Amino acid sequence: MKSNFYKTIKIRAGLTFFLLLALFIVAIGQSNTITGNITSSDDGLPLVGVSISVSGTNTGTISDLDGNYSIEVKPGGSLIFSYIGFSDYEVPVNGQSVIDVALRPDVKQLDEVVVIGYGTNSRRTLTTAVAKLDGKALEDNPISNIGEGIKGRIAGARVFSGDNAPGADPVILIRGGSSINKSNAPLVLVDGVELGLSDINPNDIASIEVLKDAASTAIYGSRASNGVVLVTTKRGKINQAPKITFEASLANQGFERMYEFMDARQYINIVRPAVVNSPFPTYNNISGYSASSGNNESSIFTTRFLKDGEAVPAGYESMPDPLDPTKTLIFQNNPQEDLLFSDAIWQNYYVGINGGNEMIRYSGSLGYTTDEGIALASGWNRVSARSNIDASLSRKLKLSTNFALTQSNSELQYSQQNVISRGLANPATHRTYWADGTPAPGYNATSPAPLWNDYTRRDGRKEQRVTIGSLLDYEIIDGLHAKLATSYYFRNWQRDFFMLANEFNGSRHGESAFSSDGQSKLEAYLNYDKEFGDHGLSAVAGYSYLDRTFKDVNAEAEGASTDKIQTLNAAPTKTAASSEIHRETLLGYFGRLTYDFQKKYFISGTLRRDGSSRFLEGSQWGILPAASAGWRVSEEPFMDKYKNISNLKLRTSYGQTGNNQVGRYDAQGTYSVNGRYDGNPAIRSTSMPNSNLTWENSIQLDAGFDLGLFRDRLNITADYFDKRTKNLLFSKPLPNTSGFSSVETNIGEVKFYGFDLEMSAMLINKKDFQWSSGMTWSFVKNQVLKLPDNGRPQNRIGGIVVDPDDPTKDFGGIAEGEPLYRYFGYVVDHIIMTEEDAANANFDDLARGYSPVDKKFIKGRKTVGDYEWVDRNGDGLITPVDQFELGVTVPTSTGGWNNTFSYKNFTMNVAMDWGLGHSINDNSYMRYFMNTFAFNYNLVVQANDTWSPQNPNATYARFTANDPDSGNRNFARTSSAFNFKADYLCLREVSLKYDISKNVLSKIGFSAGNVYLSGYNLHYFTSLLGTSPEVGASTTYGSGYNNYPSVRKLAVGLKLTI
Repeated sequence: MKSNFYKTIKIRAGLTFFLLLALFIVAIGQSNTITGNITSSDDGLPLVGVSISVSGTNTGTISDLDGNYSIEVKPGGSLIFSYIGFSDYEVPVNGQSVIDVALRPDVKQLDEVVVIGYGTNSRRTLTTAVAKLDGKALEDNPISNIGEGIKGRIAGARVFSGDNAPGADPVILIRGGSSINKSNAPLVLVDGVELGLSDINPNDIASIEVLKDAASTAIYGSRASNGVVLVTTKRGKINQAPKITFEASLANQGFERMYEFMDARQYINIVRPAVVNSPFPTYNNISGYSASSGNNESSIFTTRFLKDGEAVPAGYESMPDPLDPTKTLIFQNNPQEDLLFSDAIWQNYYVGINGGNEMIRYSGSLGYTTDEGIALASGWNRVSARSNIDASLSRKLKLSTNFALTQSNSELQYSQQNVISRGLANPATHRTYWADGTPAPGYNATSPAPLWNDYTRRDGRKEQRVTIGSLLDYEIIDGLHAKLATSYYFRNWQRDFFMLANEFNGSRHGESAFSSDGQSKLEAYLNYDKEFGDHGLSAVAGYSYLDRTFKDVNAEAEGASTDKIQTLNAAPTKTAASSEIHRETLLGYFGRLTYDFQKKYFISGTLRRDGSSRFLEGSQWGILPAASAGWRVSEEPFMDKYKNISNLKLRTSYGQTGNNQVGRYDAQGTYSVNGRYDGNPAIRSTSMPNSNLTWENSIQLDAGFDLGLFRDRLNITADYFDKRTKNLLFSKPLPNTSGFSSVETNIGEVKFYGFDLEMSAMLINKKDFQWSSGMTWSFVKNQVLKLPDNGRPQNRIGGIVVDPDDPTKDFGGIAEGEPLYRYFGYVVDHIIMTEEDAANANFDDLARGYSPVDKKFIKGRKTVGDYEWVDRNGDGLITPVDQFELGVTVPTSTGGWNNTFSYKNFTMNVAMDWGLGHSINDNSYMRYFMNTFAFNYNLVVQANDTWSPQNPNATYARFTANDPDSGNRNFARTSSAFNFKADYLCLREVSLKYDISKNVLSKIGFSAGNVYLSGYNLHYFTSLLGTSPEVGASTTYGSGYNNYPSVRKLAVGLKLTI
């Protein structure tokens, strides 16, 4: 019994123990409901949309409109509270059921650090116009340079591609530029060294700051009137474990837009009937013409009659002759756009490493980018390497070093014009290859076919750039630092050309060109930054010395005995040799002093004194001052009642900058040693010196505000600017007795004015879904204020003289009181429909019409189907005085809209930008209506919509072949017929990224990674047909003629991090 009793007791005790254990386990596994309220520690107001998650789990929620939340948490768990603009906060549950939290604003987030000249500043205390773009905005894009990545993202900075060719530098205009005749390019500094935008791997970028007003740029002095772009590359961070990033991306490229050309059949159908009515109808039957029946196997065109009993040869097509359907024409259909352009591959590979500790931080990268180019012989590649090291040598002494190497290689057609203009000008009946498979040569040596050109010529360019820099920083006392910055930049450019022996030239001509640019810079300056209670003081003062040396060597030779050895040494006859060397220096002293009171009131002054070797003694030095002030209204007590205004700052600035991009010897004058006098060698003056010549000066006023709403979920920055450039450089005409035609002189004044607007917003911020949006908008106008006195009203330069006795009627060109970048042309009134209308048409001074009836050319003659132009002055004559303003080549308004959507592991970016207010007279399109070059010019399909008796309601004037006035009657003039509003909206970027789960990556040794799909330059919504609407920048870009086509990219990429 006793044993049973003890046995029963043991069983019951065991059961009780396991029951209690089970209850304990259940209790542990149960979740508790935690509730609470979340407020801001600043003002006690509730925070809406705060993310609350359980540490180590996927459980989470967000706070409601009153800041309340409720979440299930297992015992022993902890909650993490996250909110944009506030520091993250983690709290253990520890049995609590109610947890109220007051989040603290994250000063680092709200007070963004901005790089400025020789220092940094906080966004909240900044009193100048500076825009910042984080380097992350360039990610997941198939771009080769940073210019492509910032389009539409920075207000006031218009970025466009005057040349879309691979490796070409984009053009940046900040607030319209500052000059009329000199460079409008901003100063671009990469870690303090001047570089081109195509020399930087976008993957290396940490941030881009664009300095727009005089107060921010004046510290750079005589090189800053067009604005300054500061590019900062990635650097290692303290206590950062080594992180290695691999990225690979691959893109397919194709036309974004291209003209639609006629195929051979369409071409023959329109050209042969037109030739019958031309002055030379026999050209339809002889060799050497694009639609002639008289070509043969040695002709450069392929059309001919099919012989009796002959089968259509392989590679040929056939059709009834439009002039005699009983005969059969055969021809080859070789569309030039298919032969000269094709889809191409773009690739980018990148490896980067970052890390650091208290003593040393490092960042390094190696990149390779290659672009086959969609046009024949336009390939390009770049290898880049970069190393940035920061070392703490002691408690007070720090050393930073930079090293960068870039090497690029480019294929070249002998002339881009050869492919874009002459190549596309060949119709589809053009012979491409001989029977043996070698390319046919085309017309002649001066206008060869591009395929033949590529076959017979070896033409390439190599370029190396090396940058070495260092910064030594010594803390003298608390807040006072002495800095010594040195840098050396070297650029080496080389081009080698060799022409194989060929049908046109057997001399085997060779060329070699070499140029170098060496730049040494030394800058020593003191930085002081200290706060004394309510007072803040920062200052910088220093010295800058820049020394540049340029060298050029060119040589040519011919007569080599073989194509195999393509060097100048192999050619016995040296036909040309030349070399140049230039050296220039720039010396500057600079300083900036900034004071603030209670972080509410700010005032800053900058002064720079520059001296340039480009000018003569007495004009070498100039002083460039600037000042700015700001008031943080939101910090005033009376703003406490406006709870939704988290930041409001008013600011203004005024200052002066310079543009020293004058000719190296404009002040000194130039001389030639190739002169002869009385049969003897002599030195002669080739340009007049001007000892008073100096740089152009820009004076700029800026007024703006920064506004933050709803705890900075919405931020707005707006600026108005008025920039006036004085001492503009012009060539002043001189009397013949001076021995010179003109002299460079500082006479002229122009202004650029408008406003910039930037907005950013966090529109949705939920646990699984976020939507952030940013918008930019800029409006810029200009006006000429002063020009050299020339005796004409408004001192007009160029333009149209309407009445020699009344110069007030003149128009066009450049004139005081008028804007820049305008162009003029004729305006179509109507198409002449009847012989009676033709007989009564205005006499057209440019026309030289052919009359099939009279069998002769008649000056001023018009024919049925021709354009009748508007007679501006009503004198019955069409002359240059009858032109009208057709538009301006530069947009007056530009902007962009960027959106980022995130859902769990997916992120989508959609970016678009636009330009409004400009026009383009599309000369390329116009030329493809003109079969004027011996009937051999290509045609667009729209040429079918030209006037004829069968098509009286056509859009365009009649088509004529070999027009004896070279098309001047209807096409070969600037006119409204081919003038287009170039307003555009570009879908610039659409990308979709997926962040791979860390659980998956950890199994293969990676800590982070993503894959992405991206499209770049996807589509322009515009009225233009084949030309990019972005080509406009000045009068030289307005036509769209000979420009490399706009390219669309579709890419896939992978990024992995160890």
